Amino acid sequence: MAFAGVRAYELWRTSRSFLGALGQANDAVTASLDQLSSFEPDGLDRLATATARLEASRARLGILTGAIGRVRGQWAALAGVYPKK
Repeated sequence: MAFAGVRAYELWRTSRSFLGALGQANDAVTASLDQLSSFEPDGLDRLATATARLEASRARLGILTGAIGRVRGQWAALAGVYPKK
């Protein structure tokens, strides 16, 4: 009976120590995640400006690509009518 009591007491101390260390590790991870979630990199406004310029350039590229496609289509129609030697 005393043997079981000693073992139960050791188990209680070990589990209390383990749960304390687990709680500290959990607090450290939570603090680290809070710090990461509040992080804002430098130059975020420059990135927004560059992204807006990229969107405008892509829109102009789409317009120019469509115009070139229409010109190619007209040249292809003209070349189909023009007799070859």
